[in-house]
Amino acid sequence: MRHRKSRNLLGRPADQRKAVLRTLATELLRNDEIITTLAKAKALQPEVEKMITKGKQGYVQDYEKVYEKAKGGDAEATRKVAKAVHLRRQLRAKLYDREVVTRVFDEVAPRYLDRQGGYTRIIKYRSRTGDNAPLAIIQLV
Repeated sequence: MRHRKSRNLLGRPADQRKAVLRTLATELLRNDEIITTLAKAKALQPEVEKMITKGKQGYVQDYEKVYEKAKGGDAEATRKVAKAVHLRRQLRAKLYDREVVTRVFDEVAPRYLDRQGGYTRIIKYRSRTGDNAPLAIIQLV
């Protein structure tokens, strides 16, 4: 029985499922929009939303200025820099491309500073030729 089991397993072992979601998340954050199956899009959505939230938490406006203050001994600036570095390392562990991690913190996160969630949308697209699987477009809002 599947009582209280909320995760979509995508019919794969855990290591393969994690690899698929990492690849899809990397491409979505790189291109702002991808076409995939509906099940994969629904499994991907919470993962990407958590990544963008980490990007928002680690976003430091004018990072170089804050970094110089931290080197000068400012405790608050040191805390901000340390938190930003920690969150970047966490995202780097999940995403395959360093440029995408930089993009999340520098371009994507500032877009959503005033938004409390719901950074992605899923639009049902069509059925795939061949196996008739339902496709969906998942995009950043």
